[in-house]
Amino acid sequence: MNLWESRVKIPDGKIAKYHYLNNARHFKLTAQSIKQHILPEITLDALGYNGITPGPVIILKQGEVVFLEVENQLDEPTALHVHGLSKPNSQDGMPEIEPTPKIEPGKSFTYQFTAWQSGTFFYHSSNPKQESNGLVGAFIVLPNDISLMPDHDYVLLVQQWQIDQPELGVIKSGTYKPKNFNRNPNFFTFNGKSFPETTPLTTRYGEKIRVRWINNSNQAHTMHIHGHDFKVVGEDAFQRKGRMMDTINVASGKRFDIEFAANNPGVWPVNGTKPFHKTNNGISPGGMLTRLKYFR
Repeated sequence: MNLWESRVKIPDGKIAKYHYLNNARHFKLTAQSIKQHILPEITLDALGYNGITPGPVIILKQGEVVFLEVENQLDEPTALHVHGLSKPNSQDGMPEIEPTPKIEPGKSFTYQFTAWQSGTFFYHSSNPKQESNGLVGAFIVLPNDISLMPDHDYVLLVQQWQIDQPELGVIKSGTYKPKNFNRNPNFFTFNGKSFPETTPLTTRYGEKIRVRWINNSNQAHTMHIHGHDFKVVGEDAFQRKGRMMDTINVASGKRFDIEFAANNPGVWPVNGTKPFHKTNNGISPGGMLTRLKYFR
């Protein structure tokens, strides 16, 4: 593990384990039914990889080869696509359209390709219903140029969920199966948690912070960090320079890397700006909200 890799964090999530052999990283993802606790009183009967949604963050260095084994423990076929990173057609993971295999229940398939481009990507099931029910995760390729390395590199993956509740402004405890495709969501998460269960991003004065926003939900989500302007340094794994913002619109399928200086101590909200998205079924504060917390 290099120094930059050790600085990549996904609050409330996990980093994928791997073994290294012949300039290649070997990962394994298991697609399965899971119980995802987004709030103490709300559990989702969802889908995930390796027991969680989003699945563990896959991290590589630019130029490495990846062997990515996917085991299917679902009761229907699946496949896996890495969004944004070009690869051979046979490894792209969309079997309904391409010459790539479906992974039948109880079977496995290993994808192999080169991480030729650095940046922020994500992986997901080729089945849109499975994808919207939790089969998604971050895929990060770090550049060889470590002069760009931040002090902290945070991944925030956005998801939205539609579950049965008695009425707006009420949360009824229980375990719920999300509605397919979550077209009218009433719960929103960063890395599988809704506020106040989201773990803060932490920093100290003077550090450089990178945040990687990833959105694979049906809707666009506008992201804002209170008390800090930020610079867009990457969009869809392409470098960007000089574009200063305080709010950014992350459309479905988009990835933005932003950086800012930790120069305004305090405890600051980090949130989606759409009013309903900052609630849990209409109860505020909640939803797509976490904190930036300074330590002395």
